[in-house]
Amino acid sequence: MAVILLSGCDFLSMEQVPGPEAIRGRMGRFLVNPDQIRGVYRNLDVDSLVFTYTARVDGEAAFWGRLEEGLQGSRWTEAERRGAMREYRRTYREGECDAERPDLAVFSSFEVARVSFDPTSQTVSMAYVQADGRSSDTTFEDTGVSQWAEKAIWPRFRDLISGK
Repeated sequence: MAVILLSGCDFLSMEQVPGPEAIRGRMGRFLVNPDQIRGVYRNLDVDSLVFTYTARVDGEAAFWGRLEEGLQGSRWTEAERRGAMREYRRTYREGECDAERPDLAVFSSFEVARVSFDPTSQTVSMAYVQADGRSSDTTFEDTGVSQWAEKAIWPRFRDLISGK
């Protein structure tokens, strides 16, 4: 009988630091004149990203205006404003898909993106998570991924904003 120990093997880890191309590929609509894109966290099991970048814009109003322009024509809608943070959501019901998400025919998908902009440093902090849903799920919060995000994604986002 052979026992194989794989603990500590990096090649099995579902967590990594995303590169700029992975960030551009998934979150391109949220990048406003981006410079110095820096990945912080990515989970390969649960579609999620945490990252920062520098936005080359003239002030806070310009940043949010350009972000809203970039989201036009997409399903992303602003769901909440809390201080310097805005939360955007996008939902696809079972059988719905479009050019941005052509792979969503057999399940529902709930996506949440949180964005914070610091006008002094022009730093954008972002966190994103996507949850597959059952037909009975009606919101992101109905999915098991929402509880996982409370422990794995949103604390990393709060740490970025607070400068930790």
